[in-house]
Amino acid sequence: MWYTSAIHYPKEATMEKNTGKLFTPVHGTPMDYLRWRGDLTFRQDGFNEVDNLVLCIISYINFRRITAVHTTEPSAAPTLAQVAPLLTEEDDQLGLSELSYLPLVQLAAKTPRFRSVRLFAYTHEYDEAQAKQFDALSFLLPDGTLFVAFMGTDTSLAGWKEDFNMSFLSAVPAQARAVAYAADMAALCPDMPLRIGGHSKGGNLAAWAAIHLPADLQEHRLLSAYNNDGPGFARDMLETPEYLRVADKLHTYIPESSIVGVLLEHAEDYAVIDSANRSVMQHEPMSWSVIGPRFVHLGQRSQMGKLSDGVLQEWIGSMTPAEREQFTDALFDVLSLSGKARTLDDLRSGGLAGGAALLKQYAGADEQKKKIISEIFRRLAVDVKSELKRAAGEGLEGVKKAAGEGLEGVKKAAGEGLEAAKNALTSLTRGEK
Repeated sequence: MWYTSAIHYPKEATMEKNTGKLFTPVHGTPMDYLRWRGDLTFRQDGFNEVDNLVLCIISYINFRRITAVHTTEPSAAPTLAQVAPLLTEEDDQLGLSELSYLPLVQLAAKTPRFRSVRLFAYTHEYDEAQAKQFDALSFLLPDGTLFVAFMGTDTSLAGWKEDFNMSFLSAVPAQARAVAYAADMAALCPDMPLRIGGHSKGGNLAAWAAIHLPADLQEHRLLSAYNNDGPGFARDMLETPEYLRVADKLHTYIPESSIVGVLLEHAEDYAVIDSANRSVMQHEPMSWSVIGPRFVHLGQRSQMGKLSDGVLQEWIGSMTPAEREQFTDALFDVLSLSGKARTLDDLRSGGLAGGAALLKQYAGADEQKKKIISEIFRRLAVDVKSELKRAAGEGLEGVKKAAGEGLEGVKKAAGEGLEAAKNALTSLTRGEK
């Protein structure tokens, strides 16, 4: 049953006795958003930040088998209602989440709000040699606008290495490709207003594309760009003319305790939002808290989030760009078992044997690689300890809670020297995020 009241609060919200005033509304998830507000068309209620997340979640679906979505002719693009019945389990999301995203797609396809949304220009590009992983999907919305979505990191080691490469390269292949893709889509849909979005690495790509689009597109057609818990950019980016042209159109959302979105600096403004999950699992977009047409916005990051921010910024800041590159190359040479493994699934499928293979690979690496990996993880351990000590010195009540939520696990996983490297590599084979 669809709710048709103008306010569209969830029915679980209660009414204050004798006054009829609504209070304590229930927070939902993106799935609840579709149930509560899916009957409202874009004409009745305009595009909002939750719509952005729904489309970004849909972009994780593996559309490689659905050739109709590959078309670059907007007029031939199928609707979500036409595509959804074609999807099977083999087409489920390609990201790192353990959840199925198919139920959200199926539910969205039944709503008046999303069923007539058209999908086209699905693109999947992978280049192990370049450490490039790029996936994109475009949507034609019933309100006459175009939404370009970039998928986040998948399970490929090349995709993960590309994420690490962001810490020392001025631009990675996926970022350059994102700019070209967004510009191409704008050309295919001339005069159509444009929005861009993505989750995780896809959020970084969305912001990057918006910043580097031609000035005419930025000023006259770009409506907004959404970075949903994706890495940010260096502070000097904020001083460029390209950034300044779109600064008021960029929207960055980071859950209160997530660490993924702060792996690179977020010098730009960002909104802290609530999630039904804890700790690093708040990166899961299906867990983000929603009320009405908005996320549940919070005033600041949690104590764990603040501690994580400090640790990561100190750790990354302790390395020169050259050291970051050396560490990345050495780490991924070990993780790939010198080319024998291509995905995290390859490592996980080996179980204990996979962990043993990683340790053997590390032990057999040349002394320079082992020294680099050992030293960088040692710095992480030092930064964790110093940040906890600093926070305790300031009398933060949340230190103990933050450690219980997972920061203590990071400290143990990091350790000192060689032992830290071994523990970290072993945890990856268990599929920890």
